[in-house]
Amino acid sequence: MKDAGEIPLKRPLDITIFGVLFLLSAPVELVNIISTGWQYTPKFFGITSHGIVAKGVLAVQPVLHLALGYGFLALRRWVVYLGFFYIGDVLTSAVSSFILYGYGRVRTIFIVLLVPFLIYLIVRRAQFKR
Repeated sequence: MKDAGEIPLKRPLDITIFGVLFLLSAPVELVNIISTGWQYTPKFFGITSHGIVAKGVLAVQPVLHLALGYGFLALRRWVVYLGFFYIGDVLTSAVSSFILYGYGRVRTIFIVLLVPFLIYLIVRRAQFKR
């Protein structure tokens, strides 16, 4: 029997979609990393990493996507802050690459999509209660 004061949380469809997309992106990211032979040099907040640090950053990326997916699906409050971290990392890396290397289709897509995602997280953060 449920407690009278307990209000069941209904997960909105948009948040569910983001959770599923992040969960699906984790294995895709892992396959991409493995297919490049761990040779890709990722950026962390706009700073290019090399060697063992690059491999560590690469290993954490799929885990970050899994955590974001789980957090969105479970409506965890911490996922909002993890989302801010993710947006900050990817956005600063994309903008610094845009400044250094110029136009790039993927860079431009990241820049165009992450700003609305940031606004979305700020507006919807009240949905994450647990």
